[in-house]
Amino acid sequence: MLPLSDGLPARRFPVVTVALIVANFAVFLFYELPNLNTAVFHASFYPCTVDGACRGPLPWGVSWITAMFMHGGWDHILGNMLFLWIFGKNVEDAFGWVRYLVLYFAGGFVAMLLQTAMTLLFGTTADTQVPELGASGAIAAVLGAYFILYPGSRVAT
Repeated sequence: MLPLSDGLPARRFPVVTVALIVANFAVFLFYELPNLNTAVFHASFYPCTVDGACRGPLPWGVSWITAMFMHGGWDHILGNMLFLWIFGKNVEDAFGWVRYLVLYFAGGFVAMLLQTAMTLLFGTTADTQVPELGASGAIAAVLGAYFILYPGSRVAT
């Protein structure tokens, strides 16, 4: 199911939400699409860099951020940005732009951390060398905040 609207208008223009959407699309269009395989190799997060089993193109402390602006294809970015637009504007409204931005990046970091932990604990050596990418973890944090803030809202699908 795809959300179409939550029926809750924002009180202010969602500056951070729009900036995040623009940044994600800009990275996808100008960095990823022309050199998809190279871009994914270069800017994704590799779990094996955390325990030192491999060396990634970027230090893991940087790549968890760059990976949050990478997407695996059109369906990945369009879905993520749709959810961010519909639910992010209200969370930004409630949190203010600074706390909202902190939530977004903290959610992305925690998602990357949990995925990395699961991969390192239960995956094979080959699994730890598969790049992780996408803003899905950050957007999941925004969705979680939305459903806590607005539990009775009706979402049109």
